[in-house]
Amino acid sequence: MSNFRVSLHVALSWLTIAACFRHAFMACATSPVVSTPEPAPALVRIGVLLDLNSAVGKTVSKALHLALENINRAGRLFNGIKFGLEIADSACDPIQGASAALGLMRKGVALVLGPQASDAAYFVAHLANAAQVPILSFGASDPNLAMQQYSYFFRTVPSDALQMNAIATFIAMFGWKKVNLIYIDDDYGAHGASSLEIYLQEKGSKLVNVSKLPSGASTEEIRAQLINLDGTQSRVFVLHTSQSLGLRVLSEAKSLHMFTSGYVWIVTDLIVTALLTQKPDLWNLKSYKGLLGMQRFIYHSDLYKGLLVQWQANNSADIENLGFSSQLDAYAVYAYDSLYMAAFAIASHLAQGHGFKFTEFYEKHDSFVGGSDFRHIKVLESGPALRDTLLSTTLQGASGFIKFTEDGDNINAAFGYVNLVEKNVSVVAYWTNSDKLLENVSINTNSTIEIANATLLKIVWPGGSSIIPRGWVLPRRGQPLRIGIPMKAGFHEIVSIMKNAANKIIYDGFCIKVFEAAIRRLSYPVTFQFYSVQSKITGKVNPEYDDLIKKVHSGEYDIAVGDILITENRLTLVDFTQPYISSGLIMLVRDAKINHDISWAFLGPFKVSMWCTILGFAIFIGIVIWILEQKENEDFHGPPIEQLKNVLWFTFSTFFKTHKERLKGFLASFILILWLFVILVITSSYTASLTALLTVEKLKPEIEGWESLLKMDAPVGYQTGSFVKDFLIDFGIRADRLKDLASLQEYKNALDAGPQNGVIAIVDELPYIELFLATECKNYAMVGQVKTRSGWGFAFTKGSGLAEDLSSEILKMQEDGDWHRLHTQWFKQELCTDTENVDEQPNRLGVKRFRALFGIMSAVSIFSIVLHFVTRPNGYVRAKATMFLASVRVRDLKRTIWRPQHSHIQ
Repeated sequence: MSNFRVSLHVALSWLTIAACFRHAFMACATSPVVSTPEPAPALVRIGVLLDLNSAVGKTVSKALHLALENINRAGRLFNGIKFGLEIADSACDPIQGASAALGLMRKGVALVLGPQASDAAYFVAHLANAAQVPILSFGASDPNLAMQQYSYFFRTVPSDALQMNAIATFIAMFGWKKVNLIYIDDDYGAHGASSLEIYLQEKGSKLVNVSKLPSGASTEEIRAQLINLDGTQSRVFVLHTSQSLGLRVLSEAKSLHMFTSGYVWIVTDLIVTALLTQKPDLWNLKSYKGLLGMQRFIYHSDLYKGLLVQWQANNSADIENLGFSSQLDAYAVYAYDSLYMAAFAIASHLAQGHGFKFTEFYEKHDSFVGGSDFRHIKVLESGPALRDTLLSTTLQGASGFIKFTEDGDNINAAFGYVNLVEKNVSVVAYWTNSDKLLENVSINTNSTIEIANATLLKIVWPGGSSIIPRGWVLPRRGQPLRIGIPMKAGFHEIVSIMKNAANKIIYDGFCIKVFEAAIRRLSYPVTFQFYSVQSKITGKVNPEYDDLIKKVHSGEYDIAVGDILITENRLTLVDFTQPYISSGLIMLVRDAKINHDISWAFLGPFKVSMWCTILGFAIFIGIVIWILEQKENEDFHGPPIEQLKNVLWFTFSTFFKTHKERLKGFLASFILILWLFVILVITSSYTASLTALLTVEKLKPEIEGWESLLKMDAPVGYQTGSFVKDFLIDFGIRADRLKDLASLQEYKNALDAGPQNGVIAIVDELPYIELFLATECKNYAMVGQVKTRSGWGFAFTKGSGLAEDLSSEILKMQEDGDWHRLHTQWFKQELCTDTENVDEQPNRLGVKRFRALFGIMSAVSIFSIVLHFVTRPNGYVRAKATMFLASVRVRDLKRTIWRPQHSHIQ
């Protein structure tokens, strides 16, 4: 077994050397070659700041020694330079960390790895600026630690700003709008909280309850904060603290039954690391079933796998006896790569001809009068050059590709979302610095990226449920929801606030009933109390609706129920439910009587097609009768022109029953009787239609559209307290033309009074106009197109989950008929009877209404002609045709036409 370990060490060492060689070559190749470089020191000392008593500190220490062993073994990669570690215990305490850092600076280290925690990093970064010694941290993730303030600060660990972005993305993916945050009261916690708030706002959510705990918070303090948060609506908790404090918070939350169904707990990576670094207590993991945590993700490349095998081989005894994890946590891998980055940067720095010459701080600053600890800090004279070299160094390490931004941050960042389930920890999705989550199967450099779907992620939530929590509940403070209802002077079918005989206020109307019906359909009980909202100007009825919305936004009311139009401006302040009725702006006007020019009214009853059909049928019937009567009836004999005159005279005289010709044939007599019946029907219809046309007065509005409203200078009405006033002013109507009206009766009186003492038109929302016309259907009409189409909704405070649930119930009501029943009950759709309103154009009669009559007439006529020819001898038709053609001569035709003229001349 020992031989296997030795050979494995050798193999992994050469694997590491080969993997890093090209990066060292690239870093050195970009540097200028100095002809006379200073001699390289035999040993370069690198300082390390660790909390040697923490589980992370112990793991990192072993990872650093493993990296040091591999680096010193690969001497040719680093020009034969040997490296040594000066490890100081920071104890994860700012004061102890500052003291340890001072000790390292006095020793003259070339570079410092660490510190492990962000709170100590601030003072260490200040010291680094003074000593001109680069700091390369593998654990300080505070977003405010950046090179703008601390020019010698670098880190391989991704900033917490990215972690907070990943958390906000996860929350937004599940649609949770309100979030509770618990953070440690120090720079690390405060700066992380600030980043989370920013990213949540960008994605449409917000922090509604924030609790900060000191690092040494007592159990009573923790319980009090948790009980306070548990009484709020939000059930989404984000925990961002130190390891020890985070574990205590989770323990107290468990004892308060806050790991049951409906809760969501998301913890940051330090707490996840504390849970998973050592062999986990299986009972504790089971207690936190459903916990979600952030874990810095490291792709399992060949370099990582090789490092893991070497780690397990070197630490097998500790893994078995001391409870070390067999897996490397992310901080140990970052520390491992940090030492490689430092070694490559130092080697490149020396290759460029720079050395490591130190000057004590007091020698560079003659006026410095500080204590001896600061006076003897050793300042690296070539520190700026080493900083620039480190900034340009890149590495393909075990944690992935490492390259620093101008702020000293690692550009490579990925997080995994881990889910604790019984004894197992599973990664459910990944985040790689974007607005999307990736499925866990797609985190592969060679695979197609798959965007994760929230409903398909296999997550076990607190309480063991696989159903996605709503993320909110009604508050547990024992108080019902405060619901504001606008008190209106009229329109009681919409919203009504009245007192009964017992002096009790009764809230009624369509809007109230829809809200109550939707609330009753919810799967959980909701207690609420109505409050009348009055005008802040008059102190009475008809409040300004925008003021009501602002009161919901400020928290004075939880919900506003009424005829509240959903507008873009209001959506920035509150959340609305699904619209429960369509709306929009329309004009209501009174019709005015007008006179019409009736000079050509006699043509009005029939359409042109009908007139043409009558004329054609008259000629057709005349020809049919001539064919049937020509042989036996002398009235139809004579020259062709005479016969034509007789046929036309006979046909048109039948309209007035003045024809004198007697028909001798049965078929012709039958056709005539049928034709007289058709004429009777046509003349009767004509008479009725013409009478209506001449006697009925038509009504036409004085205003026909929005443009005509602008052109006139008459008063225009609107509902008191409505946003319509602002709309009309923006539309271009002067404010002095506007008149507020408070009830349906005022609507009627104002329109009846006309523009002199009332209004020319009323602009209001469609439901009000429909309500008015349901009872006042005579002499009034809606005109113009509907403007600003929208709908009425119930207004909730931003992020309220109740709005979403109530929207679903409103949709169900509209589908199953409950909504229609309420609408019919309150919007009584009465039919307008005895109305004086008629269409602008009368219903002119066309051929379509008489097509059956004309069809029968045509069929009988054609059948009679066929029967007439069939019953005659065979030679009759030929003889008649020959006689007719022989009689048609040009001179006879001329004589017939011109003879009367010649007689007149004589």
